[in-house]
Amino acid sequence: GFLLGTGSSGMAEAPGTSSTQYSLLVKFNTAMQAGTLVHLQNEEGSVLFTYKPSKRYQSVVFSSPDLNKGDSYTLYTGGSSTGSFQDGLFRDGVYAPGSKVTDFTIRNILTTIY
Repeated sequence: GFLLGTGSSGMAEAPGTSSTQYSLLVKFNTAMQAGTLVHLQNEEGSVLFTYKPSKRYQSVVFSSPDLNKGDSYTLYTGGSSTGSFQDGLFRDGVYAPGSKVTDFTIRNILTTIY
């Protein structure tokens, strides 16, 4: 299934390592303002999500069948999207990048980024 959540870093929990689906836990050094987009795409540029949290956040938890072991991804914050907006997610639009946070490769069932 598709799981995406944002919140404070102290309360962040990701799916367990006994899961069969790959997951990502990101903890930022500072809190992001409400409305600051968080965006994840793979190395081919395919979008996994573009999300606009309605509250301040310092962590992101994501799990999806689209995360694959050995694949590389890029995480961004900020920027803008032209997609249709529903339930915090942008769909089928073009993402104009904000700040690149990191590039990473999925190596374990849970990947944690600090």
